[in-house]
Amino acid sequence: MANLTYFISIAIIIATPITGIILLLDRFFWQKNRTDQDKLPALVDWSKFLFPVVLFVSVLRSFIAEPYIIPSGSMQPTLYEGDMIVANKWSFGLRYPITNKRIFSERGEGIERGDVAIFKYPKDERINYVKRIVGVPGDKVDYRNKRLTINDVPLEYEKLGPARDPEEDLFIRETMPSKEGTIDYTIQNSRYLTDADFFVAAQFPIIIPEGKYLAMGDNRDNSADSRFWGFVDDDQMLAKANFIWMNYKCLFKFKDCDRIFTTIK
Repeated sequence: MANLTYFISIAIIIATPITGIILLLDRFFWQKNRTDQDKLPALVDWSKFLFPVVLFVSVLRSFIAEPYIIPSGSMQPTLYEGDMIVANKWSFGLRYPITNKRIFSERGEGIERGDVAIFKYPKDERINYVKRIVGVPGDKVDYRNKRLTINDVPLEYEKLGPARDPEEDLFIRETMPSKEGTIDYTIQNSRYLTDADFFVAAQFPIIIPEGKYLAMGDNRDNSADSRFWGFVDDDQMLAKANFIWMNYKCLFKFKDCDRIFTTIK
């Protein structure tokens, strides 16, 4: 499915100039050889229909906003499997389609610690990932015993109670320093130390290089993230997750309907 979405995106971007060129050729060359009674060539007819559609979709998805469906529980409880979200492309800077290079902004602009970000998976850029940014360029980050320390300041944690799925886990409020002070959000943790805790602890503390970001899932003990595959580059950043507009469990099972139209934070 991830590969299919990737190829559909490429097809839409490529179809925009192709259909536009066909319409221009028809306007300035082919149209002169037709009478009013002649039927439009199939290629021109299809281009006339497709061009405004693919142009609109291409501009919307490339520069303004794009919908995504959450495929797993790695961001619980912020995002659950089946959440359909809208992400703001403007937040992380205007970028060229396909290459994702910035146009009018510098590397790093608009991306803040604590953002829930959509980005290209560094190991396979055809796949999009969603995680929370916990380290920005220049940060010194440590992670031990399920707790983050940023620039030698331990984050504040407050236990909130049993998680929803599974109930053996815990919901914990994490307070992170941000550009505007602090931000609070809820993460999910196992009650016990896991093999992953010992594995990732050996890598820390680390200093985030220029143009790179450290990303973690809010479901900390059930997330394949920067702890395992490394940093996210600025050129791989796509958009900032804004709100949940639907959940497919609500559509088909009438569950999680309370998540519709909630802001992501």
